[in-house]
Amino acid sequence: MGDRQPVTVTSSRWPWPASGYRSIMFDEFFGVPLHPLAVHAPVVLLPIAAVVSVVALSRTAWRDRLGWWLAGGVGALVVMLFVAKESGEEVKNQAYGVATIDRHEELGNQTFVITLVWFLVTVGVVARDRMVRGNDVEAMTIGPISLRRDAVSLTLSAIAAVGAVVATIWLIRTGHLGAEGRWS
Repeated sequence: MGDRQPVTVTSSRWPWPASGYRSIMFDEFFGVPLHPLAVHAPVVLLPIAAVVSVVALSRTAWRDRLGWWLAGGVGALVVMLFVAKESGEEVKNQAYGVATIDRHEELGNQTFVITLVWFLVTVGVVARDRMVRGNDVEAMTIGPISLRRDAVSLTLSAIAAVGAVVATIWLIRTGHLGAEGRWS
């Protein structure tokens, strides 16, 4: 790292100084810093999941086939982003004076929240589709509802698709700023 010196960082979010806080779980993986490893899975898989999500949510038959798989995949992305976020906190605690690290952290937290909302809305779409298919909704309406015409399912599908696109954009912004801060 040459002339860079470690900076002691304290965080007002923790009741103890960050320099004294050390997370064993999110620090290293087989002697290699975990954060660079943890970010690559979401960087590759989130855009793929976003494309699959937008396509699958646009067609009722595809939503029916892929519904729980899609929700499970987005849920796995939430877990991956959590690991990337927490390992990034550990890297920040050992920061080498990177000026953009606070903005990178902020974008990373926003990406995590956006993806979590995308996951919850996707679960809502799948659950609503199952309710409509099982006619559990019929008692609350005038008659049976078709999945193709269910306004709630269509609205939730549109929100989930928008969430997928926004999560991808935020992930790209976060990664770009992190790479820019690390390599400039």
